[in-house]
Amino acid sequence: MLNLLITLNEDSILIEAMYLGLNEYYDQSFSLINQVLSKNPTSIKAYLLKAVILDYRMDDYGNNIGEDEFFECIDKVIKFSSSLLQSENRAEGYFFIGSAYALRAFRYGKKGIYAPILSDIINGIDYLNKALEINKELYDAYLLLGLYNYASDQFPSFVKFILRTGDTKKRKKLGIEQLEIAAQKSRYVNDLTKYALLEIYYRERMYNKAYETGKELIQKYNHSRNIRWIYGKSLRALGKWEEARVVYEELLYLILDTRDFDKYQIVLSSYYTALSYYTLGKYEEAYQFLNFAYVVILENLNVKELLKLKPRVENLMKNLERYKGWNF
Repeated sequence: MLNLLITLNEDSILIEAMYLGLNEYYDQSFSLINQVLSKNPTSIKAYLLKAVILDYRMDDYGNNIGEDEFFECIDKVIKFSSSLLQSENRAEGYFFIGSAYALRAFRYGKKGIYAPILSDIINGIDYLNKALEINKELYDAYLLLGLYNYASDQFPSFVKFILRTGDTKKRKKLGIEQLEIAAQKSRYVNDLTKYALLEIYYRERMYNKAYETGKELIQKYNHSRNIRWIYGKSLRALGKWEEARVVYEELLYLILDTRDFDKYQIVLSSYYTALSYYTLGKYEEAYQFLNFAYVVILENLNVKELLKLKPRVENLMKNLERYKGWNF
């Protein structure tokens, strides 16, 4: 009974930590995870969640800060889960180990490194499938299985050949179906899966689904920059420019509040705010945000990423000049 209460308390803390992490309150999220680890240094769930949030933060920040700790967490998940394979909880053991292998493979894949991760992909998929063979209701496993099947279409040819991916279009469709199952039925990763689906729906031009998913996520994770970036693209694709304007303006202020050193994100969010106002015919407001973006570019001409945005900003300036006769 005591062990059950400890497990339930640990789960509730980690669920809150995941919420904070996806809402990009990273310090608070890691604080809760470390709180669990201080009481239970072999907590598999805590190490797995820490790896997930570290990976999410690296994607958010566009850097590799925390990558060494990410790999350490993955190693500990595999180490501490091994004993579960010989117990009545072997389905969970297969799930944890499979998830760890898959997460490590995806981390390398994001960097374009494929050769060293083939064994991780094979082991990850094998272990996750074994988990589902034992417990068909372990729906959390469908997140990484679904991502693997969806992403198989994007693997280099030699990886497809070695993994024998077969008809990748069918795998892609299966992957989306598996992710939708995880979004509806998983115990822990439903919101994380919805975030993955938001990006996939946009890529697959399923804009209405992206819109509904993004709208739901923003209501729950109202501090998130990551979600707003993808949601905003979906709104633009649907021509919902007033909603896009709100999203990009909120995004800009979130970046200025939390990542004021990231000039690229500042300029891009300001540009899309200006574009939204411009499309809505509100040229004064468009000018204010566009001018702000242009000033940031001119003050940071040594940043190559900003120079790539400069022609886009200047083109919108020319369009504004036609309407208002302004001279930038």
